[in-house]
Amino acid sequence: MESTKVVDIAGAGARLIPRLVGINLAFAALQPISAGLFLSGYERAVSVHAVIGIGLVIGVLVQAVASVVVWRRGAPAWQMRVSLILFAVVLIQLALGYNKVYWLHVPIGVGLFGWLIRLRARVATLWLAAGAQS
Repeated sequence: MESTKVVDIAGAGARLIPRLVGINLAFAALQPISAGLFLSGYERAVSVHAVIGIGLVIGVLVQAVASVVVWRRGAPAWQMRVSLILFAVVLIQLALGYNKVYWLHVPIGVGLFGWLIRLRARVATLWLAAGAQS
């Protein structure tokens, strides 16, 4: 007989994940703006782009750690796996940017933005469904 386990993932830690994904999405959305400003002649935009990139790395690291904690408390494992893979990809993205490998840096950045949009929608749906069950 299969047991249906109702997991309470609506705690304070669980509500943190959608917020972190939203913050990281905002960082990712600012990146093409700062890159475009640099291409338009604003030299300081490169520094802004780098600082936002570091902010994204820190934000995704916090998201990955929080997702591991929430997973240990019963949240779905896919969320933890996606956050850890996202962290690895953001580190690769950062290294590509600093090494001026733009032919990979730019398309991976576009992919990260799309990935965060999808993750934001999926995580929000998960927490809304969990809140409706409780």
